[in-house]
Amino acid sequence: MIRFFKEGMKLQDAIRKGMFLGKYITGKETREEHQELKSWTEAGFANKELFKKLTSHSEIATQLEQYDSVNTSRAWNKYRERIRQYKLEKSLFRWRIAAILFFIIGIGGLIGNAIIDASFEDTPSNFTTVSTINGESSKITLPDQSTIWLNGGTSIQYSTDFSADNREISLDGEAYFQVAKNRKLPFVVDCDGLKVHVLGTSFNVSNYADDETISVVLEQGAVELSPELKSQKYDLKPGEKADYNRKTQDLTIRKVDTYQFTSWKKGLLIFKGETMREVVKKLERWYNVSIDVRNPEIYELIFTATILHEDVEEILELIRFSCSINYNIVLSQDPDTPIKITMY
Repeated sequence: MIRFFKEGMKLQDAIRKGMFLGKYITGKETREEHQELKSWTEAGFANKELFKKLTSHSEIATQLEQYDSVNTSRAWNKYRERIRQYKLEKSLFRWRIAAILFFIIGIGGLIGNAIIDASFEDTPSNFTTVSTINGESSKITLPDQSTIWLNGGTSIQYSTDFSADNREISLDGEAYFQVAKNRKLPFVVDCDGLKVHVLGTSFNVSNYADDETISVVLEQGAVELSPELKSQKYDLKPGEKADYNRKTQDLTIRKVDTYQFTSWKKGLLIFKGETMREVVKKLERWYNVSIDVRNPEIYELIFTATILHEDVEEILELIRFSCSINYNIVLSQDPDTPIKITMY
């Protein structure tokens, strides 16, 4: 699930208030919980307005839409790998129950996030951070109604006055953007060395810290790229992909099939003649696994495949068949520990 954090936010208090709110919405809160939530609501105007917003039908519908956007099939594959001894029907039932609980906790994160907004709304240095872990993807809506899909292992950060005085976001990882038009306030994605300026458009940005390049793929509209160490600016057109090398500061632009680079938001992972070095990175993020490559020559092998709903073992079998690579899988007893894979 998506995680909401604030600078200085008390996580336990966020979860506590969120649980109370979840019980309030479903009419399950105790008298003491109702009184505590009421006291917080009456503590200030900002809290009262926030309570109205979070309990409105439109806000609940938005959160449910974000919940539904999580790639549950991929999460289910991870769950199935660890709990093989259960029957499918029984395991699926338990997963649905867990998903409902996760939604309640997600509401806890949301209210905690907004509580800090109310406390520090006049502090310009206050930021909101939204992140996903490896093996999950999420969809969020920003205050300006722009929509962002976050791939696994991704974090974005923006100031609490976003859409009022600025529309600048810092990105670490990969995200797909559908930006709402606002000619007075351009939308800027800061990729730590490269800035992407847009007015209203759809595009994908990959900026993982362990990748050599920052990549921008444009589907619709127009974007302007500004390397921080260069005075030159670059215009990107629909159907083009820009690769910016962090070390050399070189930027190259080429025509591509954009669907290959944006299909991940629909649960589809496409490899077209990619080196195993890149494949390994993407599989680790996609399935939340740890892959140890014992033979360096494996990194130079080329792999082509389209992945949809396959679990990690099925993908490894495909790699073994097409690239003549052997592997071992070590399942952890701890569900929070990534599966360990050795390739040789």
